[in-house]
Amino acid sequence: MKYISGNDFNMSSTCVAFGSFDGVHVGHCAVINKLLETSKQGLTSVVLSYEYDESLLNGKKILSTEAEKQYLLNKNGPEVMISYKIDQQNKDISLECFIKVILLDRLGAKIIVAGTDHCNINVLRKCAKKYGYTLVECDTVLADGEPVTSERIAKELEGGSLKKANELLGHPYLLLGKVMHGKALGRTVGMPTANLGFSQYKQLPTYGVFGTLSEIDGKDVKGLTNIGQRPSVDNYNYVTIETFLLDFSGDLYDKTIALEIHAYIRGVLKFNSLEEVKSQVNKDVESIRAYLDKIA
Repeated sequence: MKYISGNDFNMSSTCVAFGSFDGVHVGHCAVINKLLETSKQGLTSVVLSYEYDESLLNGKKILSTEAEKQYLLNKNGPEVMISYKIDQQNKDISLECFIKVILLDRLGAKIIVAGTDHCNINVLRKCAKKYGYTLVECDTVLADGEPVTSERIAKELEGGSLKKANELLGHPYLLLGKVMHGKALGRTVGMPTANLGFSQYKQLPTYGVFGTLSEIDGKDVKGLTNIGQRPSVDNYNYVTIETFLLDFSGDLYDKTIALEIHAYIRGVLKFNSLEEVKSQVNKDVESIRAYLDKIA
């Protein structure tokens, strides 16, 4: 898949999937599958995503960074992904102008694919008649009788329902980040952890300990991941994402890894000593290893 970051592009004869694709959930994948099916008419399949300037998010959390979308879309088959930047200068452009200038003139869209319940579907229908492109609508994907949406998934994550969130996503919740230097306390008891950097706008699941898989150099490595305040003997109150990797050794600093969150194990506990931490982690490893062995 070719990836274009920014607003400098010119293409022709494309089929474009229209939407935010935050989370790349099962509803988004239905649109993408429709895109791939429709683009077989000799058109280039394009997923157009939006990268909002942080000043426009107003504290809103996101399920997927653009890098995470790229990682997930690589597995879904579109030929091109574009991260279109929306900032203070272009945030007020009308949707009709965006369709005409960006989708039709700059991308050369012949077909636009969108969900039939998309909030802008009526404008897309009107512009299809006005400008002559073909609009292909994809049926809304339901779960338990309700539409699958990014907002719904965020609520499941906030409410501690990781299993349900992953069902709605159609894949394990993903965190993609660079391994940062931590306090290295785990090394003193023989349990080094990878401290993953993350965006302040990233939606995190309810704090706790999770069974995870980390993709490192193309291989899946099983691990235990603590998300939340540090589960050790210090008093720091900032949030970290720390993974104890099972059956792995090597230097990961500054390496970008993909962390898949597969299963919730327990809530965050406060320990009186690093030995207590080690004892609990050993119990957690015992409880989750059989599950992780089945998926990796």
